[in-house]
Amino acid sequence: MEEGYKTNLLKRIITSIVIIIPIGVILFFDNALGFYLTIFIVSFFAIFEWNKANLDRPYLGFILIANFAYWSTYLFSNGFYPIPTNFLYGIIILNTALFDTFAYLVGSNIGKTYIVKKISPNKTLEGLVGGIFASGSFGAVLVVLPIGFFEPIHILYFVIGGISAFFGDLLMSSIKRQSGSKDTGSILPGHGGILDRLDSHLIATPVMVLLFLL
Repeated sequence: MEEGYKTNLLKRIITSIVIIIPIGVILFFDNALGFYLTIFIVSFFAIFEWNKANLDRPYLGFILIANFAYWSTYLFSNGFYPIPTNFLYGIIILNTALFDTFAYLVGSNIGKTYIVKKISPNKTLEGLVGGIFASGSFGAVLVVLPIGFFEPIHILYFVIGGISAFFGDLLMSSIKRQSGSKDTGSILPGHGGILDRLDSHLIATPVMVLLFLL
């Protein structure tokens, strides 16, 4: 089991790097066309995978994915916030990724207290706490860095974003289990399909965008 865990972890890391590099380049150069095209392609394939996997409630899938796409493009296209929106969007996505990563690492290694075993047998309280700690720590680091964009209240935003990621993942796990599906695809080694990688972001991204609009 340990060898399988290490192999899967390596696949997840390599796949994550491959995904992060082009997204990071698009955000760094503030390329609007590249960003909108990326969101459109990701959303299109997520909806396609939802239907291909015959997941229940396709209308819910469309609403969740469309809502994610809307708030992503809304934030990127509006310079209403003191923080550069391309930078802020990258931070929001990174926060969810950090939560997912640490929840997975902590849960896989020391997780014993299952939260909802019937829905998602791998989710543990220890993993949830580890993910929340990672999100809170990430927010705290951004606050203390001399970049002048973040305030102490924003640490709470990052924690809420992490918790939202957990519920997004849990919601998708519930829908997949009800539909008899484990993964929605296999295009991303170690993750599954695009929708499997996007699930945590479906709720976390809109929630964090709205919080920063306050």
